[in-house]
Amino acid sequence: MDYEISVRDVPSQWIVSVRRQMTVPELPAFFGEAYGRIFTRLADLDVEAVAPPFAIYHQFGPGEVDAEAGVPVGRRVSATAPLKVRKLAATTVARTVHVGPYEELGQAYEALTDWIADHGRQAAGPVRERYLNGPGEDVPPTAYMTEIEMPISPAPVALPV
Repeated sequence: MDYEISVRDVPSQWIVSVRRQMTVPELPAFFGEAYGRIFTRLADLDVEAVAPPFAIYHQFGPGEVDAEAGVPVGRRVSATAPLKVRKLAATTVARTVHVGPYEELGQAYEALTDWIADHGRQAAGPVRERYLNGPGEDVPPTAYMTEIEMPISPAPVALPV
């Protein structure tokens, strides 16, 4: 798949999230449970999401994943554990959209990583996946749309000669 990559400044954003360390096979169940809790709490508060749900991968290794499932909201809200409310800092990202099943997201990650290196940028924080559509929306996996954002240094760094 050809990936169109762009740079975007992402403003700070209030989120409601759940973060946990787990293995890769545990991810689907974690996301289902986490988003269920988050959206139930938002409904209880009569607060709507202001953007699609997302994940932040603080660490993604073969043995363990440190993942955070989050939903952007327009203001600070109240929540109790395991839910947390925090404000994501503004950042500059290299971004692309992957269309297809989650098992093929590695292609988009590779394209972003190559683009960052080719343009003299450096990774500057954990990767975010924004789920523009997906399970539960009557969409087949071949049509899932996932925006991947890799925080980067705000300006190119000098490449070695």
